Amino acid sequence: MSKRNFELQGPAIGTSGRARAGSVHIGHIQDVAAVLRLLDELREDLNEAKAPTSTIETLDDLRVEARKPRPSKDVTTHLMDRLADRGLGEQMKDLTKAFDALF
Repeated sequence: MSKRNFELQGPAIGTSGRARAGSVHIGHIQDVAAVLRLLDELREDLNEAKAPTSTIETLDDLRVEARKPRPSKDVTTHLMDRLADRGLGEQMKDLTKAFDALF
């Protein structure tokens, strides 16, 4: 499927008509999907490694934040800082880049 730059017109599905026409951009949807995919992969790796529950809960909190229409950069930064000292290295770099696309 080719990536095209277009906007959804009319109220977005699932918004009860509160979203204005053109307020949901397909590029943003792709960015959110990329973040969610990375979080899922990281969660699987951590489950296999039997990571502490607090680490997995932090990933779940990041997932909730990523799904918000306007994720908070402050909240995301705080959660990413909590993960930074967990030895996730390269995965954290990818996740940081993916979240940066949301802002």
